[in-house]
Amino acid sequence: MSELVRPMLPTAGPLPTGPGWAFEFSWDGIRSLACAEPDRMCLFSGSHRSITAAYPELGAFAGRRRMLLDGKIVALDSCGRPSFAQLHRRMNVQRPTATVLCRSPVTYYVFDLLSLDGRSTAALPYQRRRELLAELELADGSVVLPPFFLDADGQTVLDTAAEHGLRGVVGKRVDSPYQPGRSRSWIQTTLRQSQEVIIGGWVPERHRAAGIGALLVGVPTEQGLRYVGQVATGFTEAARRELRDRLTELAQPASPFNDEVPDRDVHWVAPRLLGEVFYRQWTAHGRLGHPTWRGLRPAKHVAAVQAPVVLRAREGGREEDQQLLAELDRAVAQVRAELRTLRGQISPHFLFNTISTIVGLVSTDPPRARDLLIVFAEFTRYSLRSVAHTTLAEELENIDRYLTLQRSRFRDRLRVQLDVAPAALPVALPFLAVQQLVDNAVRNGIERKQLGGTVTISARMQGPDCLITVADDGPGKQDADVGDILGTIDDQLRDSFGERASVVADFIPGTGTTISIRVPSVAR
Repeated sequence: MSELVRPMLPTAGPLPTGPGWAFEFSWDGIRSLACAEPDRMCLFSGSHRSITAAYPELGAFAGRRRMLLDGKIVALDSCGRPSFAQLHRRMNVQRPTATVLCRSPVTYYVFDLLSLDGRSTAALPYQRRRELLAELELADGSVVLPPFFLDADGQTVLDTAAEHGLRGVVGKRVDSPYQPGRSRSWIQTTLRQSQEVIIGGWVPERHRAAGIGALLVGVPTEQGLRYVGQVATGFTEAARRELRDRLTELAQPASPFNDEVPDRDVHWVAPRLLGEVFYRQWTAHGRLGHPTWRGLRPAKHVAAVQAPVVLRAREGGREEDQQLLAELDRAVAQVRAELRTLRGQISPHFLFNTISTIVGLVSTDPPRARDLLIVFAEFTRYSLRSVAHTTLAEELENIDRYLTLQRSRFRDRLRVQLDVAPAALPVALPFLAVQQLVDNAVRNGIERKQLGGTVTISARMQGPDCLITVADDGPGKQDADVGDILGTIDDQLRDSFGERASVVADFIPGTGTTISIRVPSVAR
């Protein structure tokens, strides 16, 4: 106990960049120091209070050597993700029964080593401390040594955390010693994912019956509107007033959700208002975890909301098994559909040629190869985002990355003219719509001409609309690929904006191709 120190704490902040950083996943759990010896392990809270008796499955761990560890006590949900709700069942149980241990098992995730064989390791660099942890071979089921990533792109690690429903990442300076208290050498970046939802009801504030305390929201499915939880934070007073006025007009006597919803003091409404929320993860029961209201999205119709793929916990029973299998089938079908869409949005031809170009530069021009790899990583990271909409400004920024990569192949054969009115930059449009048109112009226009050619991108305001045009001076012929792209973009436009949006193509043999998108001038 005499060797215990205050734990080192991260500072919240944006994802650190540049050399000298390693990254770990951020785990939902209880921070704990552990004194491990050959015959036992004693656990202590951050305030040095003994909590060993509350987690007997961890106390039974026997280390091969005497050591002081830093980590988190973690409980996993039925989907295999760290769950603070699951851990909460153990937090106030001083001496858990066998039933509690079976229903809510915990694991100790070790991420630092403070002393070994009675000698402090706190002054050693973080990277060396992690190497020593790996040499100890701690993992035995109740103790886990989670991964850390050296020389890795932090955004890639953060994206991986998002895909697996984790809290975020912690960036750690590889040369930093263990410094008790809060430190800028550790930076924690918490994920804030977004989801569009449909409002199906609301409950009043406790102290003011006329005010909105929380919204009941859902997402559309083939079976109807599925309830995904209550949103009670993130509202300004102005937002509460606006929501109350609009929802009062949509009042109806029955619930619009197709599944059971807690109906105490709920004011049901017709599901016509679409909003957006931030959330940490989907729970094992298909609910939004820690949702925060972001605002209404009046520019979109509720029919355009995309339901996420959420695999829920298995609760037992034949009927539940059949429901789970059906949900898995729907999830697989949705993922396959998304992959088909992705293959259509990012040309495999472009990906293959870009990678081949970079590989060829590795031996002849390593600095250039490195620069292009960074651009390629930024391009793919943007292109693989799970969003339905973007702004013209964001789209053009990624198109610049695309053109940088293409110029590495075509050099002077690829010329670009850009004429974009500043007022058009914040306009909302379907994700990757313009990107697909530019890729088509390069592949079917420039690539087919021996001397290359020019791609012209323009955007200007026309009354309440924005007109975006991509033109090339290629052969001006339409093929099946172009037809598929136009069909996909047309569907996206109609889903998002209805009849006010359109895509028009003009093919002039021997002169070139011009494709225009017209969208309402709605900013995101």
